[in-house]
Amino acid sequence: MAEILTRLTSLPARSQSPHGVHNEKYDSQIRDLISYLKQPAKPSEIGNASQYLLDNLVPSEHSLSYLYVLNYRIQSIQNSTKNILPDDILPGGYSWERAVLFLQQFDPIQMRYAGQEWRNLVHLVSQAALAVSKPLLAVQIIKDCILKMDPHSRVFTSIHLVLVRLCLLSKSYGHALPVLDRQIYLFPTITGQAYQKHHRHMPCAVHESSDAFIIDDSEFSSKLTYRDCLQYLLYGSMIYMALKQWSKAQYCLSMVMASPVTNSVSKIMVEAYKKWILVSLLGHGRLTPEPGIIASHVTRIYQSLTKPYASVAEAFERGDYRGLIAEIEIAQSVWCMDNNLGLVSQVIRAFPGFMVTKLGKTFCALTMQDAAYRVSGCLPSQEIEQFVACTIMSNMLDAVLLHPPNNNGHTMLRLAHGAKSRLSQERRVQCQLISVDQSFHVLANTVDQSNIELDLGNDHFQFLQKSQRWVDHAGKIGRGFPAGNVNAADTDEDIMSDLH
Repeated sequence: MAEILTRLTSLPARSQSPHGVHNEKYDSQIRDLISYLKQPAKPSEIGNASQYLLDNLVPSEHSLSYLYVLNYRIQSIQNSTKNILPDDILPGGYSWERAVLFLQQFDPIQMRYAGQEWRNLVHLVSQAALAVSKPLLAVQIIKDCILKMDPHSRVFTSIHLVLVRLCLLSKSYGHALPVLDRQIYLFPTITGQAYQKHHRHMPCAVHESSDAFIIDDSEFSSKLTYRDCLQYLLYGSMIYMALKQWSKAQYCLSMVMASPVTNSVSKIMVEAYKKWILVSLLGHGRLTPEPGIIASHVTRIYQSLTKPYASVAEAFERGDYRGLIAEIEIAQSVWCMDNNLGLVSQVIRAFPGFMVTKLGKTFCALTMQDAAYRVSGCLPSQEIEQFVACTIMSNMLDAVLLHPPNNNGHTMLRLAHGAKSRLSQERRVQCQLISVDQSFHVLANTVDQSNIELDLGNDHFQFLQKSQRWVDHAGKIGRGFPAGNVNAADTDEDIMSDLH
């Protein structure tokens, strides 16, 4: 065992390697260690001595060795118990504790060479937490793993989908935001292009973007489909809904709705459209226009499948509280079947707030008696003043309440239309401009890199070869015309013109 331990500890973490060790040498050392760990006899040999080895390895220094030893131990226990999730792997077991310790301390540089093994362990931790109905145990661990491997979280992987699903199941919505709020605009790079064989990135080198080492061959992600992307966006929107961040929720839903289709739409896209209608009402008090990139025939399909939701939106926009309640009660079974009863209930509760907010677009000031008359039906008259005060304190309404001296007369609601309102709007627009500017910079850099990769891609080279053959063929034909037939083409054109 001492000999194996010596070999497993021969590779330090990149940050602790001797100064001056080149990337080529460190890359070679890592690949030699992986070859040693993958020898046919090693899984059983290391698995039998796994506890001794794990007790003597440091996860932050010997991450690669630690991961392989832990995986061999888990495989050995699974084979002996004929169980994918034996007690040793469940929370409280030895393997669980070692897995959590490793995922908290691993060296991300070494893990670039063991993407599949790292992903399998992350999935196993997720499954173990779900098996004991405690998904929260895995949420923080997996979130930190994603940000450790890809600090900017630019590349979408199957682990992202695991995280948002666990956050929904555990109702720990805030834990998803450090990953969910980031701009994800890349998929694992597809290898196999001719230029990639001559320009191979070393994973241990310093890279500007994580897509240099999160590639399909590294297997940091299982094979992704369009459904995985739509599910991630839909789950992300549900997390934003739970946190009442309606604009972000609507943005995620709009991307699902605008997914490219040929003839029909998928069920998940229809589900997103239904939620999008309700989120529009909750975020804006009205039904906002659909994204312009959605084809007209797709919009017609959506509208034909979501008529109860459209009826609710129409009643909400008209300010018809009784009509709104009637439409909701008629389609009660629809909300339950679509799992949107919670959102519909929030629409009812949000209706009085938007009715009060609309007063600010019409009046500069009015008494609470007038305000109660204009929002009558959705709130008892004695609760109007308290409700308006709550609306003002939540910044939904820019106004002040003026109480008469000695409580003689009615309370006055004075709505702000001055510099304060304009200043807050300007600050909000300024923040939006800064955010959009940052997104454009990221997008421009990505487009430049994509153009370079397309220019070097196999498809482009094949097109250039075909174009060159066309040019050569046309040149040969031109050189083959006899001198007396120079005007043959003109004669043909004259004949054709006579036919017209």
